[in-house]
Amino acid sequence: MIDNIKIRGNRAKVGKAGGEFVYSTDSYFAGASAADGFGPTIAFPFNGLQGFTLSNSAGNPFLRPEFTTNKEIAFELAFFKNRINLEYTIYTQKSTDLIFAVPVSATSGITSKVQNAGNLTNKGKEFTLNLVPVKSKAFQWDINFNYTKFKSTVDQLAPGVANIFLGGFTTPNIRLVVGDEYGQIYGNAYVRDAKTGKIVVNANGLPQVTSGVQKIGNPNPKYSMGMTNTFSWNGFSLSVLMEYKKGGQIYSRNVADLQRNGVVKETAEFPRYDAANVLQKPYIFDAVYANGTPNTTYLSAQDYYGNSGKYAAAEGFIFETTWFRIREANFSYSIPSAMLKKTPFSRAEFSVYGRNLFLHAPNYPHLDPEQNALGISNAQGLEFNALPQTRTMGMGLKLIF
Repeated sequence: MIDNIKIRGNRAKVGKAGGEFVYSTDSYFAGASAADGFGPTIAFPFNGLQGFTLSNSAGNPFLRPEFTTNKEIAFELAFFKNRINLEYTIYTQKSTDLIFAVPVSATSGITSKVQNAGNLTNKGKEFTLNLVPVKSKAFQWDINFNYTKFKSTVDQLAPGVANIFLGGFTTPNIRLVVGDEYGQIYGNAYVRDAKTGKIVVNANGLPQVTSGVQKIGNPNPKYSMGMTNTFSWNGFSLSVLMEYKKGGQIYSRNVADLQRNGVVKETAEFPRYDAANVLQKPYIFDAVYANGTPNTTYLSAQDYYGNSGKYAAAEGFIFETTWFRIREANFSYSIPSAMLKKTPFSRAEFSVYGRNLFLHAPNYPHLDPEQNALGISNAQGLEFNALPQTRTMGMGLKLIF
């Protein structure tokens, strides 16, 4: 019944000081460019002339390597001739002297300085199950399931550093703040009533907006799961990968543009005008006036979804990103070797496959929330006019001599 029981643990400390570290210990000149922020950029070399400018980020000759200490304990169990395999892992990672470009006043002649500016703790757990529910001479069903949950917390920043800007704009942006999870979304928000927590609106029914920025979202998921089912029968094989991510938020410029331009179905929930050509006002914010009394001012679709309504503050662009998707599926057939005797091939396989076949994101309408305007970087949670994800389908023929 029990094939294997294993308990393992490890502790490791790893330093990091690669090429980026070496080139961050000094300040360098880079190719110059000029732009007004909207039009084309004039980049050197220009008309055969080279131009350089001192980098806006200052190096640091006293930079120290980053270190990460990892502690892990895991349990592995196998049952019924390895038809059930379980693995459960708990880990803690502590990273110290993390290297960031820390913002400084632009009046100094630079905008940031590279330094050892933070400590981070990452705690998590992982669970993996490999299961063979059915196994016979002709048919086999394999299940591979995994579950991941982790939380990264900023423990400490350099003295005098209130937060570290990871990317974005004045509003919204992604920051590191002591005591909070890694990479929170900051931006201006709706003014809220101290007693009820509801939005405060003006007499015209439109929300008031804070003058400064505050935390408005958390892009980190609570947990994620994935499961692959593989069915094999007489040379046929069907494999389906399903994934689920719980929680996490994103600032979406795309969804906002769709709604405030009135091109999606929720903005057409009610007629814009009645039969007498009178503008309809069916929308209302669940809010209070400045004196605390309930809001009773109704709005038109244009005002409600406009830049003075829902999207007056960066908080209005925040959407929850829980999703379920069929990431990919593959159906294949291996041609029996007896049928290949008179051919030069030892093996032949025909397959049909698809990727991004299905998505259900109940709180993120119309588009795929798996986007990041900041690309592959230390920051996530911002989406600015990203292209829709593509659905891929195809077929293949593999021949082996």
